[in-house]
Amino acid sequence: MLLVLCPDQATARGCAAPIDMGHPKWVLEPLTVHPGMLPPITDPDRARRLPELAVLSAPAHADGPQAEAVIRGLSAAIGSLSGDTGALYHDYVLSRFSDAARKLLEETVKIDNYEWQSEFALTHRAEGRAEGRVEGRVEGRVEGRTEGEVKALLLMLEARGLDVPENIRARVEGCTDPEQIERWIQRAVSADSAEDLFD
Repeated sequence: MLLVLCPDQATARGCAAPIDMGHPKWVLEPLTVHPGMLPPITDPDRARRLPELAVLSAPAHADGPQAEAVIRGLSAAIGSLSGDTGALYHDYVLSRFSDAARKLLEETVKIDNYEWQSEFALTHRAEGRAEGRVEGRVEGRVEGRTEGEVKALLLMLEARGLDVPENIRARVEGCTDPEQIERWIQRAVSADSAEDLFD
């Protein structure tokens, strides 16, 4: 049996074409599945029990009539996961979502005040809040160093779980060059340690 997971209906049609295996009368007809064939997962409890189903079906239904319920189910599914799985699933759905679905996900989580349970979800939300503050500070920066930029930089490092020794904290807080702070902010997004800011 050959099962092909496809991103959309058009791809599924193409992958379903029979394959002549070269042996008389042996033609393999692949089975194809795409998100539109999966049911919308709208019940948070069911989504927690079947997180893969919730993640795979969400892109097909996140813009439909049950969009809000689908997003709530997806949030519950991702929030119940641990380790790197939650991060991978979150990145997958965002890559498949429309702009409207991404916005709905952000708004729904905020309005519902959903309590994310997994270590991944808690860390991811903390990083997102810190990055949002950073972007707001950088975009709204006036001439000269602002305390907000420094605070946002330190928050981002802490949200990413990086230790910030006193000597590094003092160096960051003592910087008076706004462009330097902006460079440090950009490095903080992918730094493996606080020391990497200064490489």
